[in-house]
This record gives sequence, structure tokens and C-alpha cells, in this order.
Amino acid sequence: MGLSTRRRGVLGAAFATSAAVAGRPARAAPPVRIGLLLEMTGPLASTSEDIAYGFALALDEADRRAGGRAIHVVVEDTQGKPARAVERFNKLVQVESVDLVVGPTGSAEALVLRDVAHGLGMPLLVPNAGATILTAEKCSPFLLRVSYAHEQVVAPLGTWMAREGQARSAYLLGADNIAGRDHAAAFRKAFLAAGGTIAGEEFVPTTSQDFGPYLGRLKLHRTDAIFASFFGPAAARLLEGIEAFGLRGARLCGPGWLVSALDLPRIGARAAGIVGATAYLPELDTEANRAFVAAFTRRHGRPPSEFAAQGYDAARLVLAGIEALEGNVANRRATAAILARSPFEGARGRLALDPRTNNIVQDIHIFETRLRPGGEGIDFHMLARVPQVRVDPEPCQMG
Repeated sequence: MGLSTRRRGVLGAAFATSAAVAGRPARAAPPVRIGLLLEMTGPLASTSEDIAYGFALALDEADRRAGGRAIHVVVEDTQGKPARAVERFNKLVQVESVDLVVGPTGSAEALVLRDVAHGLGMPLLVPNAGATILTAEKCSPFLLRVSYAHEQVVAPLGTWMAREGQARSAYLLGADNIAGRDHAAAFRKAFLAAGGTIAGEEFVPTTSQDFGPYLGRLKLHRTDAIFASFFGPAAARLLEGIEAFGLRGARLCGPGWLVSALDLPRIGARAAGIVGATAYLPELDTEANRAFVAAFTRRHGRPPSEFAAQGYDAARLVLAGIEALEGNVANRRATAAILARSPFEGARGRLALDPRTNNIVQDIHIFETRLRPGGEGIDFHMLARVPQVRVDPEPCQMG
């Protein structure tokens, strides 16, 4: 199955100028070729679409040029399948002759692509997948993550919830996948270290459509807070179930994508009262972010999600690296090394990778969702900022 007709159309429009740039006179230096490898069809399709939108916006702002060379983007769809991700990655490298790859969307794909990219010595710039292990035990000089590590986002929330008196006990409920288990482990560790206690823990199979049995067992526990790690339709079903089981007396908290801007129209007023942690919200009051939000909104008729910001920032790092290399990207190891050392200005502010892990260093924001006056819509209210959060470099040994 290929891209849907609609997504093929929007991506064609987003990257239409790439083909025009590539067709410049032969005397010009050949373009830098970038592979964009995302889950354009599958459960994370809307996430991938916003990553692509943000990536295209940043390139357009630079006139699709950096280091004296044009930039050409080749898009491939993983369909959310690790085996296909490897196949499409190899196509980008061997057939399309790309100079670097930006992707993938999901952690399961990223874990298999890490080994392929490392073996080939191909720079792989990760714009979303947050599996903590990617920049810990499985770190690589060729894998650079500009999004987040799961523990990087969630650990500050666990610490804040306990230290600020928001909860003395918490029940952990997560999706039974890499993200859900990473999030629960990070929250548990930080919450316990800050003096909290864990009332219980359970993981829901990703195929489950019914939260009833899990919420029924949760109701048997006395707890101040429910930590939940779900995204998209699953998050919407969870919020419906929490309301139906009368569990809103406990403080609901989780990673920011529990109430992603992409899902607010589906969740509605049920999103109110959630405490979350995120690296990005459109409300960030910086000059760079205000400009990004305005440009994205003009182009797409809505504010950007956190995924759009990650795509935008991924492109900003690519541009900064190509400029630093003066367009000479032939040496893949040198390209990866320069990308790892290139600070850049993104939607999230002034950013850089930690050279010990190749994971982004960034502020994490604790927020609460509140109903707007009159009950129409949801606002994000900032509660705290945790500056310059890094992931533990101890397990990482760059090869």
C-alpha cells in the first residue's frame, strides 16, 4: 500500500520546490539529497504529516539552500512497519543516493534502523522516536535525535508532581509498547526519588479497545494521581473511561501527547485538568516560536503541534550542519560529527545536541490544560520550566 491520495497530494505540495531546485543548470553544484522517512500511512500518519509540514517550512524559509548548494528531499513511507522501514532506508541510500536520512516516526522502526544506519555509516537524524535506549545503550555517532528521549520528558514531571505536593501516590497506566513502558519507568523512578509512592501499575495491549477492566482494577486502589501514557484515539478512549468510572478525583498526568494539539478537537472538554510535560507548546513566548507559529498557521490554517515543531527543528539542524560543512557532505562520518556539534535556533529556542549522547538538550515545560472562559476550547497554562534537561550519558559509549 502506498501513500493515500490526500497525503500524496499534501506532501507533493510541501516538497514541490525540491524538484524545481534540483533542475537548476548543470553548472551548479549538485543538490544535497535528504531522505525523509516517515510513517505517512499507519497509526502515526497525522504525526508524520506534521513533521513533514514543519520540515518543509524550515527549508522554504531558507529557499531550499544551505552551504552554497540546493536541497532536494526524497520522501518514503514506512507504513509503521520496521521491515519496510529498513527496505525504504536501503532504497534511499542505494538507489536515491541521499546524503543523510531524517526519520523515522516510531520507536520500533528507529530501533531497527539504528543498526542499519550504524553499519552503513549513514547519518540518521531522528525527528520523533523517543525510545530512551537509542541515545543510551544503543547510541551511535551516526544517530542524532532532535526530538526527545522518553525519560527526558517524563522524569521532570515525576519529580515535580511529588516535590510540589501535587500527589503523594500515583497509579501508573500505560500502553504496552516501548513508549508506555519507557514513560512509566521514568516517572516511577523520579516520583519515588522525590518522595512519592506507587499505588499500582498496569499496561494495556495496544490492540485493546476497552479500558473498562483496567479502570475497574484501578478504582480499587487509593491514589492521588493517575499517570497515563497514551496517544491519539487510545488517549481519547482513556479519557472517556476515566469520566465514566468517576476517576477524575485523582490528578491525571502524563506526557504532553496525552493531550496533543492534534487530538484536542476529538477529546474536547475531557482534556481539561490534565497536568502534562512537553518540550514544546505553541504558547512558548519567544521571538523564534512566535515567528514559527505565525508562519505555520498562515500555511495550514491552524497552530503547529509539537510534531510540527520537531520537524521544523530537524530541518534547522540540517541547515546549520550543511552551512558549517560549506556544503561538503561527501564524508558521512564528518557530516554526522558536524551535525552533532552544530547549535541552531529552532521553534523551541536555541538548541544543541549533547555530544556525549547525540540527544537534544532542551527545556521541559510542565503545564495544565484548562477550559477557556465560557467552556469553548482548551488553553495550556504553564506551571513550571525545567531548563536544559539532558539524558544520562552513562550507558552510552560512542563506537
